[in-house]
Amino acid sequence: NNDQSGTFDATEEGILDLLSSKSWAIKLATEAARTVLSVDQIIVARQAGGPKPPGPNPNWDED
Repeated sequence: NNDQSGTFDATEEGILDLLSSKSWAIKLATEAARTVLSVDQIIVARQAGGPKPPGPNPNWDED
């Protein structure tokens, strides 16, 4: 028990983090960042605006 206020050495107090939990946190954060970048790339690549206007009618008779 630590009755003092302030900072202390976590190792001396027996507070340890598992390497596997840190590894999974990094993997999940990396995957989230890749997903965001992928979605952003799709949005940027998509053309803006509505449907394309119809082209000239090839059956139009100019007479």
